[in-house]
Amino acid sequence: MQYLFAGLSTGAVYALIAIGWVLIFNVSGVLNLAQGELLMIGGLVFAWLAIHTELPMIAGLVLGIAAAVGVAVVLDVAAVRRVKSHDLVPLILVTLGASFALREIGRLVFGADSMRHDYLVGGAPINVLGASLLPQAVLTWGIVAVVVAGLWLFFRHTLYGKAMIACSDDPVGAQASGISPTRMRTIAFGISGALAGLGGALIISLTSLAWDGGTMIGLKGFIAAAFGGLGRYEGAVVGGLTLGLLEAFGAGYVSSAYKDVFSLGLLVVLLLLRPQGLLGGRVITS
Repeated sequence: MQYLFAGLSTGAVYALIAIGWVLIFNVSGVLNLAQGELLMIGGLVFAWLAIHTELPMIAGLVLGIAAAVGVAVVLDVAAVRRVKSHDLVPLILVTLGASFALREIGRLVFGADSMRHDYLVGGAPINVLGASLLPQAVLTWGIVAVVVAGLWLFFRHTLYGKAMIACSDDPVGAQASGISPTRMRTIAFGISGALAGLGGALIISLTSLAWDGGTMIGLKGFIAAAFGGLGRYEGAVVGGLTLGLLEAFGAGYVSSAYKDVFSLGLLVVLLLLRPQGLLGGRVITS
């Protein structure tokens, strides 16, 4: 039970990052390799404000998310939008370069030491079948559930959400109908940045985070998205929770030293056996 609770908590954060991957990919076809760095920025800004200022926690959380959103929008407007080629390779290389740049900026601004924030919600652990369930874990699950429900409502019942779905289904047809794919991509980057920033705040409340800590978490978000089915939001949630459980039980019953090996091994198995993902999606080898 203890491993189950730990895996679901970490997996919920992976699900947030995976949804960000899927969102940008669906709207623009771009694989944003800087997704992990957006998480790093959101988490470190949140922790830095808590350590060095007297701002209320909710204000620091909002500012951390806002910082990640701002960087994501600037990345799209100043870099991705400048790429004239419609080929995916130059777009992916631009986000890869942004990943390296943001990592170094994070090291210069926040230093080389890792940071940690207190639990977002305190209280005594809850005993469930002999395992300790932290209120922080319950909050994490609740936040992810609200985010997933909010995104479902956004895509189904708002004009911008339907416009983004139209760009995902048929960019040429959407543009002919008066929808700007460029604007929709910027909005997608912004929402993805908000999800990453929120994920960073949750991660840094569960464990420490450093300037280079977002890269592996971002990669695990991609693995989760690919496992569930690249292009499917429900697949991102299933993949994130599955990956979190795999790491928790693997670390508990094998060794915590191989935690990242389990994630990367899952990606290799996925590529070999079911490249379209568990629920079916875009083939990630194409």
